[in-house]
Amino acid sequence: MTSSSRRLVLASALALLCPLPALAQPAPDVLQKVEILLDWKALPTYGGFFLAREMGAFERRGLEVTFAETQGAISSAEMIGSGKQYWIGSSSGIATAIGRSKGVPIKSLAVYYAKTPTVVYSRGEDRIAHPRDLYGKTLGLVPGSITNEEFRALLAANKLDRSRIKETTVSWSAYDLIEKKVDALIDYDEMAPSELIAEGRRITMIRLSDFGVRAYSLNLIVNDAAWADPAKREIARKVEDAVQEGYNMVRERPGDAALHFSRLFPRLAPRYVDRSMATVSQQLSGPPTGQQTRAGWEATIATLESLGLLAKPITVDDVAILD
Repeated sequence: MTSSSRRLVLASALALLCPLPALAQPAPDVLQKVEILLDWKALPTYGGFFLAREMGAFERRGLEVTFAETQGAISSAEMIGSGKQYWIGSSSGIATAIGRSKGVPIKSLAVYYAKTPTVVYSRGEDRIAHPRDLYGKTLGLVPGSITNEEFRALLAANKLDRSRIKETTVSWSAYDLIEKKVDALIDYDEMAPSELIAEGRRITMIRLSDFGVRAYSLNLIVNDAAWADPAKREIARKVEDAVQEGYNMVRERPGDAALHFSRLFPRLAPRYVDRSMATVSQQLSGPPTGQQTRAGWEATIATLESLGLLAKPITVDDVAILD
């Protein structure tokens, strides 16, 4: 079966599961090619992007989409800001605002996670359930990750003494926690923590959003120069609409979304995909999919300003495209 045939079959299946009026619109004969940069690997976090492609949501809007990956939200913001190879893709609200304060020419077009999904996770038997439980413990941090700034936000929001927590450098893996080389790690809930839970391991999570860290997370960003170009602006709006379709599927039918995502990426354990996709669905609950508000950005900027993480003052209009 060809790639086009597989997409047609999946689009038909998804139509039965979650009817979408737009599926009746035929795709244009000539498709515009666009490469979208994702700030991490092909995991359920980005299910909305991949399902949008398999549902034909991009094709129906005249787009032929491919995906590229980079190592984190900060890297994505910088690469899209440079505009050399990529001009649109995913990042996080914190990375977008920090980048903008440094003069990186990017703006947020849509926000999928209205609050950070980041958690500090540990072995269940160690009973690290509150930020203060980290005193005297060893926490693993990944160099260059936006979670480092989020950890700083957690410390500030809870008035913790950073010198009382031992920090060490780790890679993006739960290996050091499993091998008891560290007492805790930090990651998105639906990534390593969900993988461990799917394996039957007992872990405890401290959700940063439950302890005062108010900031936008997963979002869609666009390069300023590209947005100023009418042709690329039209493409960006089409990408936004298509990805919204994909995330609506995740939000409304996480079980079906997990099933199709597992077929796309059979290397991932189905139990992990099920749990991870359910967590993503919960993150998407609340505001309409993709909605970003002035109040939400004001809270994000205020959090970063209080930590001294902004290179210079910025406004909501500096960092977001609000309709």
